[in-house]
Amino acid sequence: MSEYSTIKELVIETCMNEEVFPSYEKLTSLVLKYFPTSRWKRTHYAWYKSKIKRGEIPIPGFDPDIPIINSDGTDDDVQESIEASLYLEQDLHSYLAKRVNEIENGLVLVENGNEYPTDVGRIDLLAKDKQGNNVVIELKVGKAKDSALGQLLGYMGCIALSSTEHIQIRSILVASEFEQRVVYAARGLPHVKLVKYRVSFDLQEIT
Repeated sequence: MSEYSTIKELVIETCMNEEVFPSYEKLTSLVLKYFPTSRWKRTHYAWYKSKIKRGEIPIPGFDPDIPIINSDGTDDDVQESIEASLYLEQDLHSYLAKRVNEIENGLVLVENGNEYPTDVGRIDLLAKDKQGNNVVIELKVGKAKDSALGQLLGYMGCIALSSTEHIQIRSILVASEFEQRVVYAARGLPHVKLVKYRVSFDLQEIT
């Protein structure tokens, strides 16, 4: 016999007992334990999380104005921001991999140039320019920091050592913003180019 008459009661009591919002795995195991015939899905988990976060399902001890802390210790707002950045990075990568020519006119991906493997990691895009030079392309969502430039130079060095072709190696760092130190450093590196992207929205009326 279930101790709870509804899943909502289970969710509320679990949050009260733990004083944090439970992980999807933990809450799912509890739901299936007490409601084995439930069609519980991740969308239900997200729905309860959203309702509690907005204060639409009041829980003693939970302040809706304070970000929810999950049972794994992560801040819910921070987690959502991280997930959004990851999705944007994946979208940016997918878009430019098919339209590398938009980064610079004449660029063409080399064979297996999307996430090209090297001894120091995977290059986002490896292309050739109009002159046949190898071009290492690193993509960053948001602002590019010093570490991005260091990563780019590391890839260039790796490609230079492994290449049997005596051709020039260039690089392009693509980001929405650049730290000022990155801009100054790039000005002193003749084979490094900075390209700024802007996100635009295509709005279509549905109803």
